[in-house]
Amino acid sequence: MGIGDRAYMRGTRAPRNPLSVTAWVVGVLVVFFIVNLIQESAKADLLGWTILGERSLMTWQWLTHALVHDGFWHLLGNALILWWTGATVEREHGSRVLLAVLALGTLAGAAAWMLTGLGGPRDAQLIGISAGVYALMLVALLDKLDHQITLLLFFFLPVTLRVRWVLLVTALFALLGWAFSELPGRQAWAGWKPAWNDQIAHSAHLGGLLLGWIAWRYLQRTNAAPSYAHIQEPMESEAPSPSFESPSATDAPERTLTRTQARAELDTLLDKISAGGFGSLTPAEKRRLEELSARLR
Repeated sequence: MGIGDRAYMRGTRAPRNPLSVTAWVVGVLVVFFIVNLIQESAKADLLGWTILGERSLMTWQWLTHALVHDGFWHLLGNALILWWTGATVEREHGSRVLLAVLALGTLAGAAAWMLTGLGGPRDAQLIGISAGVYALMLVALLDKLDHQITLLLFFFLPVTLRVRWVLLVTALFALLGWAFSELPGRQAWAGWKPAWNDQIAHSAHLGGLLLGWIAWRYLQRTNAAPSYAHIQEPMESEAPSPSFESPSATDAPERTLTRTQARAELDTLLDKISAGGFGSLTPAEKRRLEELSARLR
């Protein structure tokens, strides 16, 4: 591709980057929220097949329950955390890891929620992607514990905290909610009653947090670059050790390029300019750009 074939040389716009997987997931949640509004207004049952229930348990519902949310604030809270932490995971680990952590976190949350209800009245239902979002949050933030973030409490009160405290408070709230609200609320115990009733599946949050920690540990292990360098102590010898010097750029003979090779190298530099501007080139790359341009005239 020559210079004249590029979008910025033709006066046309470069092709726009596709939407991220994080944006697609949020978009799907919004679509299902709108369908749920239609369902409630029309008094129809359009999404009953998605909800995970103790009485009607289908295989696909272990995942599809994450698509439905109980009201606007439920969706908004999950979507904001997903947008923030999902973008971080996708940027650092890729879209496949994002989807895998989101799906596995959802499954782990559903399993923990199901175990919480064993032995009690089997009439509860689970909806929302909170467990998967909590898993993403740990994968995104566990290596940033000393970073500071600013949270908007009630959407207008800014509070700056270290990441470690945000995660600790989140985990503590989920644990206390499970022990004092959800667990006794789903059982028929005589001596242990719920201290409050918030209708939150804290057990699913705990399952998502556990899966997120496991996924983070796994990613830290697999992403660690193996080191094959070994330090060798010099051997005692009367003979002087040979010294090796790297030839400088000025001493190295310039290799002969064909016109096709020169154009390919020029295209690489022009692609870098297109992506980050002329200022993204190093001084050596700028000189090389001038040399190649003069050669191809």
